[in-house]
Amino acid sequence: MPAWKGLDSRRQPLFLDYAQIERMVQALLPAATEWRADLVVGIARGGIVPATMAAAGLCLPLALLSFERSRQTISWFGPPPPATRILLVDDGASTGATLSGARARLLEAPYQVLTLSVVHDPEVSAYLPDLSHPLTQLWRFPWERGEATPRARQQRLAGASRALNDEQSYFGIDLDGIFLADMPAADYAADLTATLAARDRLDPYPVLPKFAAERATIITGRPASDRDRTLAWLQRHGFGGIPLEMRPADCPAQIEAVIGYKAAAATRLGCTHYIESDPQQAIGIAAAAMQLMVVWWDCHARAGHVVGASAIGGHAGIGDDPTSPLAGPS
Repeated sequence: MPAWKGLDSRRQPLFLDYAQIERMVQALLPAATEWRADLVVGIARGGIVPATMAAAGLCLPLALLSFERSRQTISWFGPPPPATRILLVDDGASTGATLSGARARLLEAPYQVLTLSVVHDPEVSAYLPDLSHPLTQLWRFPWERGEATPRARQQRLAGASRALNDEQSYFGIDLDGIFLADMPAADYAADLTATLAARDRLDPYPVLPKFAAERATIITGRPASDRDRTLAWLQRHGFGGIPLEMRPADCPAQIEAVIGYKAAAATRLGCTHYIESDPQQAIGIAAAAMQLMVVWWDCHARAGHVVGASAIGGHAGIGDDPTSPLAGPS
């Protein structure tokens, strides 16, 4: 089977939020009702939220288990529940290995098992859940923001087991307005040379937003032509160890283009968070890359504000693709 699509850093994931996930789960429940499940079992961690939604919708008890893929074993949270017909729930089947493996162990118990996942990738998954929405676009759930961090991608590419530390938050951070004062645009238009020289002499702000420097990349709207002097400033003030991404020459300085560049760079790098100094850009980035937790940092108040936004018309692409979640269950 093809590799997991999340290894391709050029892909912009389709972010499925909690409200969308609940609607998709509810669309699958009539078939589960007809099958007459007597227990809903969620596979931790990813299956906990959709299993809770399914148990509430079916008015059935909920149990949880974990599946150890390397040993092909299941472990119940508590004693094995009394049940005969189990609705086994996971969040998504990108390869299907977890859902099919857990199902096999339950069938040996023996239980009767009906499987449900919110989505599955028919181009990649080796196992087709009984109830699921097909989706060929790379998806991301709210609880899976960390699956594409640089460390998590590296481990998955190597075939290693996922570790929680691999999914720790990875930050994309704006530069001007976060680390140092943002020079007014009029100054650049009036005298570029003098403005750049004055900017180089600025000291860092005494208070910065909290982030882990070893899990961060500076993504700035400064042009790539400013790289040498920007690196010199960062090195001079103790930030030289943080990687630096700069606006490429083919990206214009207009705000819409800068927003697109920042959103694309943060996605490519596997960021879970982006900290932006300009509120308009923060809103635009949140709408362009909804898998990111976007924070507008107010340097004057020394406080951050989480920003949420949606593009007009909802998620781009849903409804246009016959394999989208709105195409119905299979």
